[in-house]
Amino acid sequence: LAGSNVINMSLAGGTPSVAEETAMDNAWANGVMLFGAAGNRGNNDYYYPASYDSVISVGAVDSSSDVWVNSHTNDQVELTAPGVGINSTTPGSKYSVWDGTSMATPYAAGSAALVWSHHPECSNNQVRQALKDSALDKGAAGFDNSYGFGIVQAKAASDLLTANGCPDEDAPAQTTTY
Repeated sequence: LAGSNVINMSLAGGTPSVAEETAMDNAWANGVMLFGAAGNRGNNDYYYPASYDSVISVGAVDSSSDVWVNSHTNDQVELTAPGVGINSTTPGSKYSVWDGTSMATPYAAGSAALVWSHHPECSNNQVRQALKDSALDKGAAGFDNSYGFGIVQAKAASDLLTANGCPDEDAPAQTTTY
C-alpha cells in the first residue's frame, strides 16, 4: 500500500482467495479505495479481486456509452467507465489501442482520486457513495448488472460532494442523474 489512497487493479482471475479477500478488506478498512477490472469474457462470472465487496468492480463502455460486448455483467459490477479504443503505452516508448475492463478500471480509479483530492474530508466509503450517486444511469433504471450504478462522472461526484458534503456512511444510492 505504501501510503496509497486509491489502488487500481487491472487484473482478474476466476478463483477467489480467502487471503486475498482478507487483504482487500483490511486495505478498505484502513481507508484505501480499491478498484478492480470486472473481466473481459462477456459473461456473468465473478472475477477477482473485483468481485470482493471491498473492491469497486468496474465494467467497460464504448464510445457510444454502451456496455462493451466482452465486459462481465453481474451483481458485483458497481461502475462502468470508457474501456474501448483506449491508447496505452507499450514497450519501446510506443502506444497501442486496447479494449477491456483493465482499460476502464484506471479511468474509474483516477476519477475517484481526483474527486477525493478535492474532498479529503470524506472517507473512502463516502467517496464511493458519491461516485455511485452521481454515475450516469444507463441500462435498466437504477442499479443493473451491466452498468452497475452507471458510468463514472468525476465532476458530477465532486459537485455532489461540494453541494451536499460527505454523505452518511450508510446512505442508500440516489436515483438522481447528473
